[in-house]
Amino acid sequence: MRGKVSKAMLLVLALSLVMVSVAYAEEDVTGDRIRVVGEITGVDMLANSFSLHTWGGDDLRFFTTRSTRFRSPNGSIQKLSDLEVGVRALVFGIESESELVALVIVAAKQDDIPDRVRVFGEIMGVVSTRGSFSLEKRDGKVVTILTNERTRFRSRDGSIQGLDDLETGMVAVIIAVEQEDGGLLALVVAAGYKEDLPNNLRMFKGDITKVVPGQGTFTLKTQEGEVISFLTNDRTRFVSRDGSVTDIHDLKKGMIALVGAVEKEEGSLMAIFVAAADFPDRPVDVRVGGQIIYLGERSFAIETRGGDRMTFSVDGSTRYRSRDGSVEGFDDLQVGMIAIVGAKELRNGELKAVWVGVGRSSAERDGRDSNRLEERPPLPEVDTVDQ
Repeated sequence: MRGKVSKAMLLVLALSLVMVSVAYAEEDVTGDRIRVVGEITGVDMLANSFSLHTWGGDDLRFFTTRSTRFRSPNGSIQKLSDLEVGVRALVFGIESESELVALVIVAAKQDDIPDRVRVFGEIMGVVSTRGSFSLEKRDGKVVTILTNERTRFRSRDGSIQGLDDLETGMVAVIIAVEQEDGGLLALVVAAGYKEDLPNNLRMFKGDITKVVPGQGTFTLKTQEGEVISFLTNDRTRFVSRDGSVTDIHDLKKGMIALVGAVEKEEGSLMAIFVAAADFPDRPVDVRVGGQIIYLGERSFAIETRGGDRMTFSVDGSTRYRSRDGSVEGFDDLQVGMIAIVGAKELRNGELKAVWVGVGRSSAERDGRDSNRLEERPPLPEVDTVDQ
């Protein structure tokens, strides 16, 4: 691999080290193994524990020991006190005596994870000795795509397994990350000959609203508001940012997805590939966790663990998720609930919630009366302002 390696790929390399660490650690621990990905929602130094809201919607609490190992792309997270609310983490642990104990924690702050870039075009040449190939995009610009041992290759017939299988004239869709020197490093390369591609391929992007794994179907609400159902089969390819989505059983309501599909003779749409991500991956300017202390007509406020109060407006694009599925919209929110919020900052400085992840209220966990929270002085209503 030539050139600088992006921070995202360093995270992948760290995961490889984690797998080795866990393999050694398994000889010395007993209990059921657990592996989860999510976002840190709280850290309790006195109890040597942290809470994690998983991308599957669960709220878990992990305890750490002297043997717990910490990993991060840039080495900034080396101990429990380095974890912060909003940090993303992959946790390897065990369930022992009804408690979850973290063995290895691989964590990264949002700023350490670069955005993915999607590139489509025709392959103009391959340079195996440099681990790269050139691609002519639709606008005529030619770019160089780098690969390494972590790059995954895909094709409809499974014939493309590596860089040497690519040929001039093939068309390809690449998901890549931009490196510090401006180059593009491919994470996924999906390629094939033009004549092998369906001539009626259509692209859709939106939010998954329903999944029926037993029937191999799911429903997508597009950005234009159209509700569309898709069929899947054993040839449908599933891709996700963290590798957690490998088939239709991993799709969940509320995920965002890019779907490539072809129309069958009877009019139904068959998904050729599905690129899905949970809603915490939606781009936001602010992400914070705390307890809901106020509900307005089109806004709500939370109080963070540090005592700060923050108010968020909502609109029809705001997405909601809860552990038990009981929160599907703004009307389901309640004072006292624990929430993680991702928000965009509007031009006037106000915050509009992009997504809201909700767990149980602290009152429910502690057996207290949450109604007393409503005695707090009300916060001013926030009008929604378009960006």
